[in-house]
Amino acid sequence: MLTAEGCKDRQTRFRVKLDADGIDAVVLTDHIEIYYLTGLLLSGYPAFYFPAFLFFETDGGSWLAAHTEDGDALVDDRITFEWHKMSTMNPDPVRQLNRAVSSRLSGVRAVSRIGWQQEGLDRLLAETVDARLSPDTWSPVDNLLEDLHKRKDADELALLRKSIEVDLAAYTRAQALIEPGVNELDVLAEAQQAAMSAAGEVVYHGGDYQAGVIGGTARDRKIEAGELYIIDAQSTYRGYWSDLARTFAVGGQPTDLQMSVYEHLAGILEEIPRLVRPGGSATELWKEIDARIREHAHLAGSGLIHHGGHGVGLRPHETPDINRDRDAIFEVGDVFSCEPGAYSNELRSGIRLENTFVITPAGVETLSDYPLDIMPDKG
Repeated sequence: MLTAEGCKDRQTRFRVKLDADGIDAVVLTDHIEIYYLTGLLLSGYPAFYFPAFLFFETDGGSWLAAHTEDGDALVDDRITFEWHKMSTMNPDPVRQLNRAVSSRLSGVRAVSRIGWQQEGLDRLLAETVDARLSPDTWSPVDNLLEDLHKRKDADELALLRKSIEVDLAAYTRAQALIEPGVNELDVLAEAQQAAMSAAGEVVYHGGDYQAGVIGGTARDRKIEAGELYIIDAQSTYRGYWSDLARTFAVGGQPTDLQMSVYEHLAGILEEIPRLVRPGGSATELWKEIDARIREHAHLAGSGLIHHGGHGVGLRPHETPDINRDRDAIFEVGDVFSCEPGAYSNELRSGIRLENTFVITPAGVETLSDYPLDIMPDKG
């Protein structure tokens, strides 16, 4: 899990930003943000979801309302609400939470300016906060949180590395099954089992598992010789995501065109650590990848038809994203994926390759050290 030391540092940085904006306190209900700041992961796949509420004061106080007191959380106080009757879940958890929050807020002093997350706060809870604390101003903090998330701390990187390890274990197992006549669902199921074995616990693993097309979840369909099988899969480990892609030739006999395009894209991906630098533009990187893809005669008219990658962390897609239509600036601490891809009917149906990187003061490190080979490894 995230460490108390890491959470303390993130809370300090958040309070500095809140103080600069004149915000007295923040209310958060997004489990991701609660975990990020307190170290308590309230629910993850495949657990049931229960609402929660974090009250976080700029001058130092904090308390958390949740369905349980289990687990460590870096807060000053914790309260609970009733989530069940004899282990049958209550049908009104938000209202149960709201009653607990309303009671706890009765002892909190009024605030002038309160921060809130536009993407997460329930109206019922917002009305309770407004009635109890009478703030003059509600100030969104979504952008402040987004800025914090860009720089990954040491405890976050440790979880990201483990998540990538889990994802790669699934790829290793999936490759061993890739043969004409194998069902896509069986490939996914075996990969999911490998991911959980690598994690040592129940985790999510899924994504693009369709052969002969650009993407989509596994179907009840047998893969065919000559197809290209793009596996673009994600795993989660204790709240943190990994996102990687490899492409394999079904039957182990790629055509000259398939091999040529594969080697072209692999060469681009291997150059990414030398193309990215702090202060660089993510849109300019997208343009560079697009231009390099078009250097292949077969791809001159198509180029890159989707984003070139994205940040990875507590969410599968974060900033910075490598995008033609939305720019971002690379900074030390960014963790991002890069995924050049090319598609055509002649390729049956395309190739996408994706690695994950972190920008450090010493340069760009590849976090997903794994072979780039169109031939499935049978182990």
